[in-house]
Amino acid sequence: MKKRFLAPIVPVLFVAALPTAARAMERLTCDGAASRENVRLASVNDRLDLVLADGRMVYFPTLEPPRATPAAPGRPENVAAELTSLLAGKNLVLQRLGAPDRWERIPAFLFVEGAAESADEILAGAGLAMASGRAGDCGKKVRAAEGAARADSLGIWGDPDFAVLDADASRNFSSRAGTLALVEGRVASFGHTAPRLYLNFGAGRGRIALTIARRNQILFERAGLTEKNLLHKFIRARGVVEIGASPQIELFHPDQIEFIEGRR
Repeated sequence: MKKRFLAPIVPVLFVAALPTAARAMERLTCDGAASRENVRLASVNDRLDLVLADGRMVYFPTLEPPRATPAAPGRPENVAAELTSLLAGKNLVLQRLGAPDRWERIPAFLFVEGAAESADEILAGAGLAMASGRAGDCGKKVRAAEGAARADSLGIWGDPDFAVLDADASRNFSSRAGTLALVEGRVASFGHTAPRLYLNFGAGRGRIALTIARRNQILFERAGLTEKNLLHKFIRARGVVEIGASPQIELFHPDQIEFIEGRR
């Protein structure tokens, strides 16, 4: 593996973790230069939670924890080892991005002292981790690094279990249920219910749809992602696949949607 650093839709019930994730994302503050401090690493676990030498725990809100697949059953442990190799014994700079979560983990960027790229950028750029759908503006550089790795089929992007899903095709999405996925397709129509807006990728059963809660719709409109601007556009969306009466992905931040260059 190459490395850089070494049509109506029936609504379904969604897991409680998604609104919680959205609230966590809204609390992130990306401009944290004033909150930088020097730290040292003690250990890394297979979810990429980092324990510092002073006992505090740090996590990267910009990254999805690595997951095992049939092609790479040891991926979580291997990525943790790569991150340990990158950071262990080095002088590190911690940039806090918000308050600790309920597990007392600090959301942060972490840099080897003097380096321009943060550790999460490096992991994403090497194809070792997938960018989270929860980080909002704080995840822009990580998503760009991931895009470069995906274009070169590095790491996870050569694994069929991370393949970008074709939203324009009918298929069985059950094998991707509960996982963060990228979906690409052309928005064909919209569905409306009292609680949600649905972005549909065509008629017929078996196609995945995107949903936006009405309370979050204003965020998308402010970002220019209105029904008028999205209709018939080819987009890439990032989110957790949920299977119910139909396969769906809930969107809670405009940065979960990208227009695909040349296919607008």
